[in-house]
Amino acid sequence: MENNKKILVTGSNGLLGTSLKEKLGEGHVYHTRKDADLTNYDETFNYIKNKIENDGVNTIIHCAAKVGGIKANMDSNEEFFKINYHINNNILKVAAEFKVENFVNVLSTCIFPSDNIEFPLTPEQIDRGKPHNTNYGYSYAKRLSGYETKIFRNVLNKNWFSVIPTNLYGRHDNFNLETSHLIAGMIHRAYLSKINNEKFVIWGDGKQLRQFVHSDDLADLILWSLENWKSEEHCMLINETEISVLEIANLIKKKFEFNDGDIVFDLSKPKGQHRKPAISHVNNYKFKPIEEGINETIDWFIKNYNTIKK
Repeated sequence: MENNKKILVTGSNGLLGTSLKEKLGEGHVYHTRKDADLTNYDETFNYIKNKIENDGVNTIIHCAAKVGGIKANMDSNEEFFKINYHINNNILKVAAEFKVENFVNVLSTCIFPSDNIEFPLTPEQIDRGKPHNTNYGYSYAKRLSGYETKIFRNVLNKNWFSVIPTNLYGRHDNFNLETSHLIAGMIHRAYLSKINNEKFVIWGDGKQLRQFVHSDDLADLILWSLENWKSEEHCMLINETEISVLEIANLIKKKFEFNDGDIVFDLSKPKGQHRKPAISHVNNYKFKPIEEGINETIDWFIKNYNTIKK
């Protein structure tokens, strides 16, 4: 990281923000909700103005978002759109007002259409249709922020771009049983099943395929992109290995030492798209093996169970 970059990370208490904070260390600025409500334009303006004028911030990595798993998105599509739209629009407008030199906007593969696509997914396919109906509120808000980032990049002639990661997991995730993402929710359900001597319940049939990236790996790749990505096109930060939901469940089962036959499937629960593999714009990066990442996450989850987001 170049020494002349003074970075502000929004949402620094979240899954990705925490990994970035650990990678960057002291000397940068880490926003939390207590510092400023990014859905409020005036609070956002005053906070960013202060950090630029008094702390010398010239770079923003925008991670702050309202996020959730498939059930949370389906239950609250309007809320996910509204909150994320305001967060993204406010931070982008204010950063543009102060002509911030570098801006990295974090998107998600969920912005891609669910139909009329070819695998692997590539950035030029984003405008081919609607995102999947299970999370169209969040997806459309993220899509809009991607367009806005491109527009400001060209108006300001600054180093502004968006990155698209795949499914994220790791420490400091949201482990709530109703609103969490896939791996975090499965870990929490497995933990409760183990201590209560119950079956480990998996949502859906376990056949769906996903690409996963550990939050530490994504933090590394975002910092890489900040120095190396020179295009207005979205930068795909993807671990291209696909793994099934059942394989994930078996890794979690192994760590918790369940017996064979202790996994059951709840077919009444949503399962999402069958697969949505995407290309990656990074080469030769050694991703954390999924079993190692899951085991580390479970160890952290158990150790911090009383204080984690659940």
